[in-house]
Amino acid sequence: MKFPALAALFSVSALTLAPLTGAAQDAGESARALVEKHKAALVVISASGKLQTTTSGDPLPDQPQVRRTLGVTIDSSGLIVVSNYAIDASIDFVGQRAKHEDAVVNIVSAKMEFTKVEISYGDSTRIPGTVVLQRPEADLAFIMPDAGVAKRLEKSNFTYVDLAAFSSDVKIADEVIGLSRSSLAFDFMPTVLVGRVTGLFRGDRTFYVTSVGTAHGVPVFALDGSPVGITLERIKDGKRTGLLGTLSAGSVQVQAKMAVDAAKSGATAPAPPEGGEN
Repeated sequence: MKFPALAALFSVSALTLAPLTGAAQDAGESARALVEKHKAALVVISASGKLQTTTSGDPLPDQPQVRRTLGVTIDSSGLIVVSNYAIDASIDFVGQRAKHEDAVVNIVSAKMEFTKVEISYGDSTRIPGTVVLQRPEADLAFIMPDAGVAKRLEKSNFTYVDLAAFSSDVKIADEVIGLSRSSLAFDFMPTVLVGRVTGLFRGDRTFYVTSVGTAHGVPVFALDGSPVGITLERIKDGKRTGLLGTLSAGSVQVQAKMAVDAAKSGATAPAPPEGGEN
C-alpha cells in the first residue's frame, strides 16, 4: 500500500521541478550567448607605477606598485572601465600613519603615478594604455588603448559592451548574469556567473547588489542581454567600504562620455554636477 503513495509523491515532485529546470535552462542559454558575444570585451589590466606621498615629517621614498584587475571595453574607441581602487594604490592612504626611519609620520597626501599600463585581450594581443580619467568617489577609472599600436596590430574594431542599451527594469530577485575571467592558473579564460539581484540601493548613485558581482570590474547583464552595470566598490563619505555593488550602467555611461572627451583633448574631465548621476 505504500508504493502508490510514493509514486504520487515522485509525480508531484516532477511537476514542481519542471518549471525551475526550464528557467535554469533559459538562464544557461542566455549566459552562453552573452559570453560568446562579449568575451573579447573582457580584458585584463596590468598597471605599474609609483606611490608618491607627502607626510608631516620627512618624505617617504616612492613605493613601486604593480596591480592587475579585470576591465571591460565599453566604447568603439576601445575605452575600458575598471575599478579605480583596483589600479590605484593611493586610495585611503591620506590620514594613515607610517614609520619612517625612527619617526612616525602622518601621510598628508598620496598619489599614484602610472608608469606602464598594459591591456591583455584574452589572446596574444597586448596593447599599452593610458589612464585618462579617475573618479575615486565612484570607484571608477577609464583606460584608453594606444590607437597607433592597436592599428598596427589590426585591433581597431573593438568588441565592446554598449552601456547605452542598459536595462532599466531589473528588480530584486531577478536573475542576472555576470561575465568575468579566471586567474592566470586557467589562462584568464572567460567565465560566467548566474545569480540574482539581492538588493537595490538608490542613493547618490544606483547600485544593484547581486550574487554574481563577486569581483571588481564584472559586467552584469539581464537575461535579455541588456547591461545592468559594472561591479565596483561602494565609496561612502569619500572612504572605501570594502563592499562591492554593481553600479548602474547609466551612471557609468555618464562618466564614460567624459572619459572619451578627456582622451581626445588630453585634459582631465571636469567633475559632474551634483545629482548628475543615478
